[in-house]
Amino acid sequence: MQAQELNALMQQSAVDAVNFAAEQYQLTLDGSLESLHQVDTLLAKLYQDQQAKPHSSEMLFTLCNIIGAYVGEVFIQHVGGQWQNNTQDHSAPYLAVGFGDKEFPFASVCYHKIVNDNSISLQDYLRQARENATQ
Repeated sequence: MQAQELNALMQQSAVDAVNFAAEQYQLTLDGSLESLHQVDTLLAKLYQDQQAKPHSSEMLFTLCNIIGAYVGEVFIQHVGGQWQNNTQDHSAPYLAVGFGDKEFPFASVCYHKIVNDNSISLQDYLRQARENATQ
């Protein structure tokens, strides 16, 4: 996938996350760093839903990718970087934001918060990512 196609896909996925949060949970994601608090709220609700009735694998994949795309777009807008398609492990490719020599797999962090550990904060993760990226 060409860089331009990947960027367009991730931007549209971020729009899908904005729409999903508004329609399903009445949360506003406005592209600001402050909106990451709303992302944590959204993921906490998805964690609760997951505990009550597990999401299908396909639903989890979609949710993590669109929400990860939103967080990645916020990172790119406020810090910099670009989307990368990491295919080093052909059995487990993934998308991440690359900045300098660092890579930030936001969708993976979303997955871990929804499935394993509701105490994870995307807002804190992005703040740490910003600090690591700008060192």
